[in-house]
Amino acid sequence: MKSSMKNLLLFSSVLLFMLPESANALPGFSRQTGQDCMSCHVQNMQKLNNHGRNFALSGYTLYNAKSETQSLVEGSEIALGLPATLNVSAVLKARYVQTTQKLNTGNTDIIGTQRGELQVFETSGLYFGGRMAENVGGLVSLTGDPSKENDVLFGGKVVLAYEALNGYTGVSLYSTQNNGIFSGMENFNTGLNAPLKQFENSHGTNAAQATGIGNGPATGLQLYYGDDNLFASVGASVPAQNNEGIDAGKSLIPFARVAYTLPLNDWSFMIGAFGLYGDAKASNQSLNGGLINTGATLVNIHKEGYGFDFEMTGKVDNVMMMATISYVIDNRVDIKPINLLTSPSMQQTGNKAKSVEFQMNPVSPNFGLKFAYLNYINENTQAIAGGFIKDYDYNAFSLGFNYLLRQNITFDAECTYNRPQNGLVDNYYDVYLTAILAF
Repeated sequence: MKSSMKNLLLFSSVLLFMLPESANALPGFSRQTGQDCMSCHVQNMQKLNNHGRNFALSGYTLYNAKSETQSLVEGSEIALGLPATLNVSAVLKARYVQTTQKLNTGNTDIIGTQRGELQVFETSGLYFGGRMAENVGGLVSLTGDPSKENDVLFGGKVVLAYEALNGYTGVSLYSTQNNGIFSGMENFNTGLNAPLKQFENSHGTNAAQATGIGNGPATGLQLYYGDDNLFASVGASVPAQNNEGIDAGKSLIPFARVAYTLPLNDWSFMIGAFGLYGDAKASNQSLNGGLINTGATLVNIHKEGYGFDFEMTGKVDNVMMMATISYVIDNRVDIKPINLLTSPSMQQTGNKAKSVEFQMNPVSPNFGLKFAYLNYINENTQAIAGGFIKDYDYNAFSLGFNYLLRQNITFDAECTYNRPQNGLVDNYYDVYLTAILAF
């Protein structure tokens, strides 16, 4: 019944926002700026180009100069700076997932993604975002929960941004259940911000996502500066979205990120580094996503990790190409007592990984071929396998393609071949088939 109510709620909401729009309507940011979707994206909707990164750095405040901004009170001469167009968007995603991996349990039944699972409302969402006032923008999301722990997930960020030197400087206040500690302001396509990815199966193709350093719950504050070449940010975050039972003053985990982009003819090259280190103390019930009651117990969490990433984008004979490299040198999450947390988004682990992802569009700008390689190494004998975290070493090889029927309609197919190295887990395949409609 609970699952049915969730599906009914999200489906009704999607239908509500579909009514005034045609199937080929553009998403909210496109309506705000007066530009088409691909002016900010490269190859497909998820990945940002340089113009898209600048739009994010502005706090989503850039808008079509021909459109009027509204005053806070009708007839008032004090402008709020809010564009006349309400930036509501919906992303309806249908995803079929199947794996040949055997479960490490005594249950021999074929269940869940082993038999093939159609995921619709777990991956779809409603979004409101863009310019809210002069120098203030943001993004609010209401999405399904892929982990199925919650009915729906609420996330959002508010950004205060100003023009400075040749770029933007600002501060982002954010809260997320899935997108990770760097997501307050992270706009490269190397996996540090979960939505910006090359593959739908990001946990099997991207080092930052496979290790967990680029995803999971976080509520924090991030200061940043960015222009066409340099991006730098520092911040602090608590490793949860429900902050009940958390002493924020003693649970802030500092983090930092720096990247430099070099444009060269038709190409753009970025090299970056990232790191985090800190401790948190919180209730096991709040970390597991629940409310506090008399049975709550304090949990000590230590998180540290660092690594490097690289991205290059350009054309060869008018064929668009993108390659990304992510190298997580070390990622550790130590939880004491270890047995008190059940959430797949917060797990005991010690790992490292490296990945290479590549996409080219050889036939037309709308058709892309993708390749990926991931090497994952588990370094913690107490690591708890669950969700995407593995307690064994493995290599993964992926092949896929995507096709843009229109700017807001995407089809994607991927297959990943996983080769565990411990001899206890058989080789297995993961298959992802995805259709996305954004409006």
